[in-house]
Amino acid sequence: MGDVTVPRNATVKLTKVDGQLHLLDRARVRAEAESPIEVSGEVICEGDAEFEGSLTCSGLSIEHGRVEISGDLKTSGDIEVEHGELRVQGSLEAGSVEVDSRLFVGKSATAHDFEVGGMLEIGGSISATKVDVGGSFKVEGDANVEDVDVGGRIEVNGKIQCVRLDAGGSAEVGGGEISRIIDVGGSFRSSKPLKFDKIDVGGTVSLDQGGEGRTIDVGGRFESKGNLTFESIDVGGMVDIAGNGEGEEVDIGGLLQVSGNLHLKRDLEMGGTARIGGSLRLASLEVGGMIEADLIVAEDEVEVGGRLRTTKGTKAKTIQLGQRSEVLGVLVGEHVKVGDNARIEDVYADNLDMGEKVRARNVYARTARFESRCRISGEVKYVDRIESEPDVEFAKPPVKTDDLPKSPL
Repeated sequence: MGDVTVPRNATVKLTKVDGQLHLLDRARVRAEAESPIEVSGEVICEGDAEFEGSLTCSGLSIEHGRVEISGDLKTSGDIEVEHGELRVQGSLEAGSVEVDSRLFVGKSATAHDFEVGGMLEIGGSISATKVDVGGSFKVEGDANVEDVDVGGRIEVNGKIQCVRLDAGGSAEVGGGEISRIIDVGGSFRSSKPLKFDKIDVGGTVSLDQGGEGRTIDVGGRFESKGNLTFESIDVGGMVDIAGNGEGEEVDIGGLLQVSGNLHLKRDLEMGGTARIGGSLRLASLEVGGMIEADLIVAEDEVEVGGRLRTTKGTKAKTIQLGQRSEVLGVLVGEHVKVGDNARIEDVYADNLDMGEKVRARNVYARTARFESRCRISGEVKYVDRIESEPDVEFAKPPVKTDDLPKSPL
């Protein structure tokens, strides 16, 4: 059988076509028995059309219509839909796919690339080099796509394996790996553990079971409901890690919450408040507002402008507290400088410098200097020397000793 044309509104039964198959508006083709409709050439649909069964062909072209295939669609060539949509109830396999409006595939879909102007919906899994969708992209299964670029929303309920994910609106995936960049204008969520290189999101990010990656740059809120491994975090608003965090450095404008331990190879810079449920170990710490932790250990410097609260204490080479700062927990450092009107408890230092009107409990230092109107409610022990203004109040006279009490840290 050579080329076949199915007239407008007509219904025909076909098994094989050795040539092109041309369907006019509202034409219908039925497969005989369970065999697919096999077309050696291209299938051309002008207007609406329906295939009752599976279809194999060398290419599919649709113009100004809605075409539905109740079975599978397999083509060795390309699929092109102009001013229309395509619905395949089974699986789809093609070279490249270009659809103006909407493409629906009930099962799995495989092609070199998918370009859809409106909506792409896959009921199974998808495999492609590139997916470019103007509106929304939804996959019920897994997505193995190198490059995903969507103007609106992405939803992958299974695992994703891709190099780049770009969404203008929001994106939600079921875990997996995105090896280069996640670039989302609104919100991003992963329901399972995610491995990534870079997250760049304008709004919010939620990793429901934690993840492992390199850089995180979020304009609003970042949340990890599980352990998180990273290199750097830069968030304008809030970071919440329900678990342990391990990385290089953190820079946050607002609030940092970590239920477990936070260990950094470099620095933590905070403009607002930090709450660490476990220990904080890092190179240096700078907090403009308040920080709470079970234990803080810094290799270099701790600088706090507001309130510092620990259960076991704070240890660093240099500790610098701002004016009117408040400290709960022991301080241990080589150099400790306390700003005017600050309130601290016990301090162990090689060199201690207290500003005016500082209130402290016990002081143990090799050398110490107390500015005007400081008040020490406990004991003062020193090795080399102390300097104090005449109006400094000591509950007990300072005692010079050869050996200071051992610090608890």
